[in-house]
Amino acid sequence: MERGVININKQYELEYRYYDKDTKYKYFNRRFEIYLIEKKSLRKNYVLHMDNCDITTGKWSPHIHKAPEVNKKMYFGVSTLNWNDVRNNFINCISDEIGERHRENVKKAVGKLASPKL
Repeated sequence: MERGVININKQYELEYRYYDKDTKYKYFNRRFEIYLIEKKSLRKNYVLHMDNCDITTGKWSPHIHKAPEVNKKMYFGVSTLNWNDVRNNFINCISDEIGERHRENVKKAVGKLASPKL
């Protein structure tokens, strides 16, 4: 399993986990999770994450899940299997969540993520 942390700025970071190859995950070949974490002085707060954990037929594209206290809209699909489109949608979602002024930092951080395709 690959895991790591990519800083966006002093307030936010991305934590990623790429699991080993698994044939149940049709398109990306392995399970992945990418978390947006807000850094506080004494603890870290989960804001949202993107994963492809649903292996049901027809639901292979990644989905974004938001923390319940942030927004009531909890689960929505990215609706594409192209990694560049997935990244762009994730950048838009993060920018909407933390503010447009952080967009350039978010682009740089998400750009450092490797594609989960093996």
